[in-house]
Amino acid sequence: MKRKAFLAVLLVLSIVSLTACSGGGGGSSNPSELYIAAANPMTGDSAQFGDMKAKAIQLALDEVNEQGGIDGKQVKLIVGDDTGNPKEAPNVAQKFAGDNKVLAVIGHWNSSCTLAARGIYEAAGIPVITDSVNKQITDGTTPHLYRISLTDTTQAKNLAQYAYNVLGKKNAAILFTANDFGTGLKNDFTEEFEGLGGKVVAAETYFEGQSKDFSPQLTKIKGESPDIMFIAGYYVETALIAQQAGSAGLNVPMIGTEGISSDELIKLGGQAVEGIRFAAFFHPDVEFPGTKEFVESFRAKYNKEPDNYSALAYDSAKLIIEGMKKNGATREGITKFLQEVKDFPGVAGPISFENNDVTRNILILEVKGGKIVLSEDQLN
Repeated sequence: MKRKAFLAVLLVLSIVSLTACSGGGGGSSNPSELYIAAANPMTGDSAQFGDMKAKAIQLALDEVNEQGGIDGKQVKLIVGDDTGNPKEAPNVAQKFAGDNKVLAVIGHWNSSCTLAARGIYEAAGIPVITDSVNKQITDGTTPHLYRISLTDTTQAKNLAQYAYNVLGKKNAAILFTANDFGTGLKNDFTEEFEGLGGKVVAAETYFEGQSKDFSPQLTKIKGESPDIMFIAGYYVETALIAQQAGSAGLNVPMIGTEGISSDELIKLGGQAVEGIRFAAFFHPDVEFPGTKEFVESFRAKYNKEPDNYSALAYDSAKLIIEGMKKNGATREGITKFLQEVKDFPGVAGPISFENNDVTRNILILEVKGGKIVLSEDQLN
């Protein structure tokens, strides 16, 4: 009986020991490693963006680790897949926020996912850098969350100014995805464009991931005789819209947001997407300190061209790494760094935050000759 009792005590002690070693619900923690997380769509319609972001973050971590890490500790990446679904995003957020070894999060890409998850991160005091664009994300209620991209409102207003003042268009049509992203863009573009003296002659909607036939919307739009069409959505549907617009005889210039800033737009749309212009925050030909080295390293490692989101993710990782170096590898130390950072040398331009939003200029890119290039016509 004494032997059985002794073994039972040993079993209990073993369980207690294993529980104590787990990082707040996230598995055992290696004292020689530091962890950051990426929460993005790794599967689903937006997986292209999540994949490029994860690649860029890993590149930034490889660079610091090759130099000895931070205080001799290697920095590791944990990737979470929110599938682009706001119902899944809180599950990913809960896993990361509850894991004490995760020091910061880069994500989510979809605004709906960030909105669904941000309260969980905030309650845990974990710093988050997102490239989601919905303006509500940085409404002051989540001081640990920082945006490295411009808001949807800023993009929509800039694109309205570009269409009216630079391209000289006066009658616009809008085809927008039926979610917060698309609806917000439609409303903000309309307000700015009509405030400048233009007119939105048609506004039609569609459902991301579901709509395949856009002929009803395009027929209605053609009947209103616009001289430009603003597509407020993502690259998959934009490619289809461009192809079907030609068949419908709707041959007008098209503009969009950074949501279509991907080589996948060209792969899917082919010749039909030639001439489409869209907003972005990064292009390899716009060089800042470190831009050339980043582009060359990304190409060498992945045999791919870095896109808008890979550049923002790389800069996000660099910010977190610098925060660890300056203030210590803690959630509090990284947050303090983000609160105070000024003109951090990012590959997509210098980074400062004002009310948790980045301050940066917007670029206009264009599909030309089967490639994404800087448009000859810029806002500034």
